[in-house]
Amino acid sequence: MTEWNKDLEKRILKNSRFTLTFRIIRILLLVFLIFAGYKITANIIADKLNVGKENAYFSKLALEWTIPNVRGDAELKEESISLFGTKRLSYNLIKMVGHDDIVIGKATVTKRLLNSQSHITYSLPGRESINEFSFSFPEDPRTEKKLEANTWPNVWETLEKLPEGTVGEMAFSTTSFMESSQLIDSLKKYNIDILWMPLYTGEFVDYDPSGWSGDDNIIMVSEIIGLTGGKEHDENYYESMLINRLDEKSVIESEKLMLKNMEELLKKSESYYEQFLGLGNLEQKYQYLNEEGFIVYGAVVTGPTKELLKLKDVSFIQGEQLGEVELWNWQLENLE
Repeated sequence: MTEWNKDLEKRILKNSRFTLTFRIIRILLLVFLIFAGYKITANIIADKLNVGKENAYFSKLALEWTIPNVRGDAELKEESISLFGTKRLSYNLIKMVGHDDIVIGKATVTKRLLNSQSHITYSLPGRESINEFSFSFPEDPRTEKKLEANTWPNVWETLEKLPEGTVGEMAFSTTSFMESSQLIDSLKKYNIDILWMPLYTGEFVDYDPSGWSGDDNIIMVSEIIGLTGGKEHDENYYESMLINRLDEKSVIESEKLMLKNMEELLKKSESYYEQFLGLGNLEQKYQYLNEEGFIVYGAVVTGPTKELLKLKDVSFIQGEQLGEVELWNWQLENLE
């Protein structure tokens, strides 16, 4: 038996420290490997299920339906999924003025495991809001009383003063509800592109809208959705079809694609499309559009400013609003 002494005590303490350090390093290495394995597995599963691209596709749909003439860029930036399953992605926000796309900001999508904790934020350098256009009901659906519209001041005077070599963006309401194809046909003689049309979806009759503003002579509801150029996706949620404008040839296809996308969204949880995407009363809106057709009460259009000025003489237009104005970028074939 070895006699206890100072040297023996030092050797035992040294061995104990070495053993303890080795165990700590081994535990830390094991934790790191487990964490790395979890991250790799989580990202492989997320990529396999196209989590980022799926949420990008549906967030862009919600954006395009609810914000007139604003859409998400096809280019997408994705971050790796976090330890707690959060997926972040971003894409540029674009609007069309004339025939050019203008980048106005960026959308950041944060998708957590809980839809109630997920959100979409917009950064808009130099802008107060993503869009200021509003659309007024031409009549009260409950009483059929004729209503007025929210008109911005000096729209026609501004268009008169703008030079020939400019294009612009303009929104207006109509003096009556009409079918989407009827409005397109009424505007076909003008050299403009129709980009977005607000849809009547049974507000005040089939359901009460979440909010509205106005008085006895004007009604503007919140959470409206609009018809825009249709889109669909492939099995990996890449956009496989994109229609840029609404005309006599594309409107029927765009309506079919919108219903198809709504059906797909309605198969998801209510919290996904209401709390995360902000699409309130989606089931009621889908039922109305599917059964009653696409009834519109305005539009967002773009074209040469002098062509927009001609809309001043159109009897069914009210509530005119002027948006972005840019230097001439109109293609020659549209002048024919």
